[in-house]
Formats: sequence, structure tokens, C-alpha cells
Amino acid sequence: MENIFLTKLNKFITTVFEKIAISRTREALISLDDRTLADIGYTRQQVLNGDFYNITDVVDFPADNLGLNKTIKQDNKIDDKVAA
Repeated sequence: MENIFLTKLNKFITTVFEKIAISRTREALISLDDRTLADIGYTRQQVLNGDFYNITDVVDFPADNLGLNKTIKQDNKIDDKVAA
């Protein structure tokens, strides 16, 4: 019972966030002029129809590992040199 509820809740939340993301992206794209839209590969009609994304690109985004190595150390030590 609890597992079914959590599955349905997960699906609902995912759908809501997807719709919010699409809506915000559409608003941002609508505010651009036609030349800028053409530069990024869209037409005004695609934006108005909502044909500006591919659902498989959104779902298959590799969010688990972005290729960052956590073992990289940054050495911020200042040498003991006298400023001239």
C-alpha cells in the first residue's frame, strides 16, 4: 500500500516539475526576438506550439555523475616570497 502511494506521488511530482520547467522555458523563449531564436535553432512557431524540447533528452540527462572527480585538491598556498 505504502509503496503504491510513493510510486504515484513520485510520478505526480515528476510530472508537475516537468510542466513547470516547460512553462518557464517557453516563457523565456517567447521573450527572445526571432533572430535570437533562429540562432539557437528554433522558430517562433515551435515555441508557441511547445515543440522546443525532446522528452528523451530531458529524461536521459546523466545527472548522477557529471564527470567531476572529487579527489582533486586545490593548492591555495602562497609561496613565502617577498613582494617586490
